[in-house]
Amino acid sequence: MTIDFEKLQSQVSETHRLVQTLLDRLNQPITSSIPTDELLTVGQAAELLNVTNATIYGYIFERKIPFCKPSGGGRIYFIKSELVAWIKQGRQSTAQELDEESRIQVAVRLDRRKQSKQRLGGRKAQ
Repeated sequence: MTIDFEKLQSQVSETHRLVQTLLDRLNQPITSSIPTDELLTVGQAAELLNVTNATIYGYIFERKIPFCKPSGGGRIYFIKSELVAWIKQGRQSTAQELDEESRIQVAVRLDRRKQSKQRLGGRKAQ
């Protein structure tokens, strides 16, 4: 059996190159495709909400605002998306939206009253 040293050297070089590529990939920092929510400090949350730090602390004390406080840590954090959702929960309806909602409620009540009278055969005078 004859050994082709040139072919062997070529294969060893290729194997070395592949091992080096794998090592390079292993040493690269892991980048996650999962988006992480931005954490905000009290000052950043106050700036986002356009209020003072004292107001933020008041909201925290009254448990009006969602916040995170890691166990053993004294710092308070806020998740930006939760703050935005909290702001949206306090959205007030426009006059037009309120008017439309009241029209729907009146129509539903009239319809229920009509159905009730049909089931009972109308109200009888006492």
